[in-house]
Amino acid sequence: MRGIRFRATALVTTVLAVALLVGGLIITSVLRGRLTDNLDITLADAADGRAALLAEGADPSTLTATQLSEALIWIGREDGETIATGGRIVVDGAPAGTTEGTRTVTATFLEQHGSVLETETDRLRIHVTRVDSPGDGTLVVMVGSEFEVIDQPVRDVSGILLLGSPILLLVVGGLTWITADRALRPVGNIRADAEQIRTHHPGSKIDVPNSGDEIEAMATTVNEMLGRLAESDAKQREFVGDASHELKSPLANLRIDIETSTAIDAETRARHLRQIDRLAAIVDDLLALARHDEHQTVRQDPVDLDDAVFDALAAVAPGHQRRIDIDAVTPTRVTGDANQLRRLVRNLVDNATRYAAEEVAITLVTSGGRATLHVDDDGPGVPPEAREHIFERFARVDAARGRDDGGTGLGLAIVHRVAERHGGHVSVSESPLGGARFTVDLPT
Repeated sequence: MRGIRFRATALVTTVLAVALLVGGLIITSVLRGRLTDNLDITLADAADGRAALLAEGADPSTLTATQLSEALIWIGREDGETIATGGRIVVDGAPAGTTEGTRTVTATFLEQHGSVLETETDRLRIHVTRVDSPGDGTLVVMVGSEFEVIDQPVRDVSGILLLGSPILLLVVGGLTWITADRALRPVGNIRADAEQIRTHHPGSKIDVPNSGDEIEAMATTVNEMLGRLAESDAKQREFVGDASHELKSPLANLRIDIETSTAIDAETRARHLRQIDRLAAIVDDLLALARHDEHQTVRQDPVDLDDAVFDALAAVAPGHQRRIDIDAVTPTRVTGDANQLRRLVRNLVDNATRYAAEEVAITLVTSGGRATLHVDDDGPGVPPEAREHIFERFARVDAARGRDDGGTGLGLAIVHRVAERHGGHVSVSESPLGGARFTVDLPT
């Protein structure tokens, strides 16, 4: 899951990278244009100056010297005959015709490489001017320069941009990450405080940063929401607890009336008593959950979980014709509330024996400071899409494991709450027996 810091850093870095790319293209394009314009002016001045001297009768051979880098000076006739040349040595007469104006051409030169003279073709930027010389008639003056004088500065600037852009991206990306981290740190603290409140200190408040910004306003709003939730939760728990207490006496009286009534037959009496027992079990479970939801401090007594397993089997096994494997139950002691932990084990064992087809297997081991309890059955199992919700109150899954079989729909919710209060957790997965495996992990 990508966080806000990552997205902010990625967005800023991407925008900067695009800006650098576009800016670099614009800079190099403008630089090339400016350099070309400057070169054109220089070439035109050089050509026009030599033409003016030729018009005054100057000797062409005295006008071929130049200080331009990679330059060419060519003076000749309109038919391409060379009268004087300087700078680069041009092969085959005029480099690119005698038409007046400034343009880019391709020409072949003689290049000295050590003691060897070789030909080389390159691009030129040239300016051509015609002039009437008193002694030679109409002459053509051509002044040119290789594009290297333009390409080299552009390459240098491009290299600087290519070298500096990644460094700039890293610096800006790092600064964005740090800035976003500092800006979001109060949000992380609020989230951590809210998580602690949810699991350990319900009804508490989160710390409000004195920043005078939206984060402070959010923290204040969260505290107000937590206050309303705590008040609503307290009222709900009070109602459930009071209702459960108030229902116990009527149910007990109703059971006595049905047991002693002579107006109903034995079959009807047994059916009514089963429903009353189930209703009484629901009331007991609701009362247990209400007590767990009070978030009182958990007792820290030594509890032998293996004894809790045997006690649970003694209570439920006689009512079920199931084969129960307890060979993997080893002596295991944890710290907590003995009554709550025994109820956790009893609910899991009762759940397994209720849904098992033929076999239940119980495993209890200790490793690395943790106690692990597996309760397996060979029943219909729990579909993967229902495993996240099966520990909710009154949860029902598919028809195979959610039928009306005497369960209250609260047993697994109690297991989840007890495990959570003791610093552990419970999960469900597929069992090696083919049904469901409920796993409880607790600190020893």
